[in-house]
Formats: sequence, C-alpha cells, structure tokens
Amino acid sequence: MNDFAPVETRRHRFLSVAPQLAAELKLDELTPRAIAAAAKLPEADFANEFGDVGAYVSELHRKFMDGLLAHMIEEADPLPPGIDRIMRSSAAQLNACLQQRPLRAWFADARRKVPRVAEEIHVRNRGTAMMISIELKTLGCKRPMIIARLYGAMMLEAAQMEADAGGAIPEMRQALKDFLEMWIPARVFS
Repeated sequence: MNDFAPVETRRHRFLSVAPQLAAELKLDELTPRAIAAAAKLPEADFANEFGDVGAYVSELHRKFMDGLLAHMIEEADPLPPGIDRIMRSSAAQLNACLQQRPLRAWFADARRKVPRVAEEIHVRNRGTAMMISIELKTLGCKRPMIIARLYGAMMLEAAQMEADAGGAIPEMRQALKDFLEMWIPARVFS
C-alpha cells in the first residue's frame, strides 16, 4: 500500500467503496474506520479528506446526483420538448435509483440525519422542478411550477415504492405520465 497516494486518488478510493459499503451497512453503522478499511487506506487519510461521515455522504450524494442529472439529460436530449421527454428522463432517474438501491437508502436516511444532504436535496429538487416547469409551460400548462413540484414529490415516492418492490412498477410509471397529461391542454396531444 502506498501511504503517499495522491489526494484525488485517495478521495476517489474512499468514494468508490460506497456502493459496496451501502450494500453491507446501514447509514447509522457507517464509520470512518469501516470506510478506510474498505478503501484499504489509513483512517487518518479519511479524516484528512472528509473530516466526518456526514461530509463523506454529502460529497457522495453530490457526485451521485451530478451523474444522475447528466444521465437524465443524455436520455431525454434526443426528444423534442414534451411529456415523452419528461417521462424518458423520469425513467432514467427511477432506473438509476433501482440500480443503486443501497446508496439511495443511505441518501434517504441522510436527508433526515445530515443537514448538508437535506439542504442539497432541497436545492436540487427546486432546480429539477424549475426545469420541468419550463417544459410544462411550453406545453401550455397553467400552473407549471406547482405541477412540477408535485411531480417531483411523486417521483420521490415512486423511487421509494420501486425500491421497496425491488423493481420497476409499470402501472405507477404510467400513473406519473397520466398525472402530467391531466395538466396539459388537449390540443397538444392531437
């Protein structure tokens, strides 16, 4: 083991063991010692990089969300503005949450226990609602921001329901689409 590994390499090693740890431990069981052991690095390096578990989970959440947003945009980009584009992006989000169920469970728990994560989630949810509201407004929705915020809350619940079920729930995904379509003037679909 190289105790003099570059800082970014150490940081990356600590972050890269998170999926494995999330599959094995609940957030309350996560310790600097467990993270350092999984990364095969000294615990002191963890303290130097992150300070505490809250900062670690906060950075992990930020990186997860950055990657998720990039994936959602990539999936939706080929489509013209509309419900189908929102739904393709939503499916990408739900599928990613299913693929990373243990990490998502950490983040859901951290939302209640780590103020930094709760604040980041709030900011990201507002940003996502703004993007969806712009899309809805172009489709003629009369209350785009309210509908977008409600849709965001529904997506959070949908992700939890699918996590609990252990897989996608097609009827629920259709219900999400039905909800959005209720708020779009009929002329858009003709």
